[in-house]
Amino acid sequence: MKKASIFVGVALLFAPFLLQGQPAESKHWHFDVSLGAAANSGNVDNLDLKNGGSVARNDSLLSFDLGYKIVYSRERDKETNKGIKGGAKVDFLQYGRWSPFLAMEFISNKHKGYDYKVSALSGVKYRIYAKSDTCDYSVSCAFVFDRVDYTAGKNKLNDRNYRLSVRPKMRQRIGQVLSLKAYAFYQPSLEDFQDYIVDCFGSLDVKVTSHFHIGFGVEYEYRSEVPSDDYKHRDISSEVFLGVKF
Repeated sequence: MKKASIFVGVALLFAPFLLQGQPAESKHWHFDVSLGAAANSGNVDNLDLKNGGSVARNDSLLSFDLGYKIVYSRERDKETNKGIKGGAKVDFLQYGRWSPFLAMEFISNKHKGYDYKVSALSGVKYRIYAKSDTCDYSVSCAFVFDRVDYTAGKNKLNDRNYRLSVRPKMRQRIGQVLSLKAYAFYQPSLEDFQDYIVDCFGSLDVKVTSHFHIGFGVEYEYRSEVPSDDYKHRDISSEVFLGVKF
């Protein structure tokens, strides 16, 4: 009981510094569902369908968001791409200058060399500049543990890996109908910095109505180490989609 009282006292003492720079945000839910198509090059070199969705609960003290993406394509009755990506994240003091977070991510795509990949992240985000409903610029750093089940043919990669993750991120509204979002992950292995992953994404959303929007996005992924020589290091995807937000 004494330790709990000390912890609460310390939290109350430092709360004003953690909340410094916090914009005024209301507590509410956000839902987003999208459907579109993507042109790919790399391990997958074709057109495929893409579906995504997310749900987020914004709160100045504790917030979370869940999201998923599914891609799929077939050519001449043969599957050419099937990818599933899902994640969950919890932020503490999301709108503060400093925001600790916990996250989990699941990826499955045998066409890129793994049956599944599960990642657990723990880190902190630093908010560089933010203006409510206009822009948000931040950078985060996290410790990552990966557990991967590779497809047949693996010859040089470990099933478990410890990584550092550095991620700059920005959101910027341009006028009344345009919104720009971009982020980039750099994840070197703590065991060997020559083993690293770079994942970049950028999108431009055009608001059609208060609930409908059209989006254009580009994603670039580079893995310095791949399971075998049958797989490529680079994957690029360009997409267009129609989304519903409420």
